[in-house]
Amino acid sequence: MILKDIALLKFLEMKPIIVHSARKGIDLFRENKRIASLIEENHIKAIGICGIDIQTLTMMVDNDYIPVVIPNDIKTADEDFVIENVACEIAVQMQADKLIFISKAKGIYDKNKELISMMSLAQLKQKYQQGHFDGFLDLKIKNAIEAIENGVRRVHIIDGLIEHSILLELFSINGIGTAVLDEDHLYKHERKKD
Repeated sequence: MILKDIALLKFLEMKPIIVHSARKGIDLFRENKRIASLIEENHIKAIGICGIDIQTLTMMVDNDYIPVVIPNDIKTADEDFVIENVACEIAVQMQADKLIFISKAKGIYDKNKELISMMSLAQLKQKYQQGHFDGFLDLKIKNAIEAIENGVRRVHIIDGLIEHSILLELFSINGIGTAVLDEDHLYKHERKKD
């Protein structure tokens, strides 16, 4: 379902790049080809690539392809990478508008265990410094901070198990996860009225 949502984003003139990982022992070339083929079933051009090459990614995006990136290098079978770090690096180098982490985390919660739908970079940094995050969410938070500090306008953390999670997050007022925002680039409805 997520791949259909990504294909729809392309129809909406967004330029998504998919960065994914595969479990050890999975044939990386076939996995990338499989994901690209699933996207192409929605009449969208996609190509699977291994490794990070910003020039290649730029060329693909400029020619209306969705790059499907697995950071592993097929030749060396190097699996010593962290997917969040790679996604952040690509988002920063491509000067992406949005970085979306799709995971089993629903987003960021406040002290009352209520989901925070939007927060500023300053608020996130304060929570991070107070040690509110651990495990796999800690890495997403660290990369969210780095991405926004380096030009990405917003980072979303959403639950990948919810049907149409990307669309619900991007096209509803409050979304379904947490959006961390660069306060200099708020949408009109996010600005406080004076």
